[in-house]
Amino acid sequence: MTDRLARQRQRLRARQADRFGRMAEQVHRHNPFYRAKWREAGFESPPTLDDLADLPFTTKEELARDQDENAPWGTNLTFPFERYVRVHRTSGTTGKPLRWLDTPASWQWFLDCWLETYRGAGVEEADRVFVAFGFGPFVGFWTAFEAAQQLGCLAMPAGHLSTEQRLRVMLDDGATTLVATPTYGLRLLEAADGRGLDLAGSSIVRTIHGGEPGAGVAAVKRQLAEGYGAMVFDHAGATEVGAWGHPCGVGERLHVFEEEFVVEWFDRSTGEPLEPVDPTASEAAQPVLGELVLTNLGRIGSPVVRYRTGDVGRLCAAGCSCGRATMYLDGGVLARADDMFIVRGINVYPSAVDALVREAGGVVEYRASVRRRRQMAEVELEVEPEAGMDSGSLRSRLQDLFEERLSLRVPVRIADAGSLPRYELKANRFTFLD
Repeated sequence: MTDRLARQRQRLRARQADRFGRMAEQVHRHNPFYRAKWREAGFESPPTLDDLADLPFTTKEELARDQDENAPWGTNLTFPFERYVRVHRTSGTTGKPLRWLDTPASWQWFLDCWLETYRGAGVEEADRVFVAFGFGPFVGFWTAFEAAQQLGCLAMPAGHLSTEQRLRVMLDDGATTLVATPTYGLRLLEAADGRGLDLAGSSIVRTIHGGEPGAGVAAVKRQLAEGYGAMVFDHAGATEVGAWGHPCGVGERLHVFEEEFVVEWFDRSTGEPLEPVDPTASEAAQPVLGELVLTNLGRIGSPVVRYRTGDVGRLCAAGCSCGRATMYLDGGVLARADDMFIVRGINVYPSAVDALVREAGGVVEYRASVRRRRQMAEVELEVEPEAGMDSGSLRSRLQDLFEERLSLRVPVRIADAGSLPRYELKANRFTFLD
């Protein structure tokens, strides 16, 4: 680490310590959820950042249980209820949806985090940002849309529009930036191709994706980049955490916004903390993938402290060539820990399946079934080929890829055109059968 980078890291740590201390003072005094957790852990006075490793983790299951027992909002509220002005919900794809409340200050903090994503992707005031989500309790639409407004962009809502209508508006009104899940970005490409529309020749110069792993996977990113003729950027966040990960334009790197989040990294198999990877080390010297644990510093109204995000990736120490002094995920969020399943003793993440399907090429949509036979899990694929694709060749290519990369024999069935589900938000392509 250079002297300059070391000084930047020292200033960052000092800022984090100050922010954490001020937050902990209010939370310890007024937040019933964390006051009880911290006192049970032996903290009768507010903890400091140096105490962080001695504080208990926070889990989504714990927060959901608190909201069940103290319906509807739970006890993770630092201020009187009258001070809260926004309520949103998690998607519910990994369990019962959580309600999440924000004060005006906490909401602005969330938007400030999203502004960092836009800056990292090179979005400027002159851009026209098309946010391809419907209005609803999903927080990602609202924060992306309002942050674009605050940046001075022309923010373009998709609202209740159909996919075809969204394509027409995006093209007719000259959108320059598309914000969507990776899955829906691919869905728009499919719909455009079916109508003879040329998105690669449109005014879109960049796409920004989040909500699920994908935009950091090389095969998916390449498909998006070629389809839109645009730069493709990843983003990471969660309703209960905030927008914590932003791009920098160097490869598939996703920086943790450490000015507003304290990041820890753990080996899920042992529960032991991991040291960030030295970005100059060889691949062979790098540790296993780990889970991110995050503490947000500016969402005092409903904070999360040492929150197990379930996001899995390879955390690299500061030293990116972009010049930022923050740590980053090499390849972005690679998987969700709670999505992993085991097939014949091999740990398999849905994102790994997605990467192989996209690498094979020629697939419009797919669905995977994981079923147990003779006390052993097996995975099967249904794939919908592109028009004109030789089905036998595609099946063989996919089976060879799964055997070569994952040492798995995966049966592949060819589905009829248009028969598999399409998704606007997070995709749900995996079915688990007993």
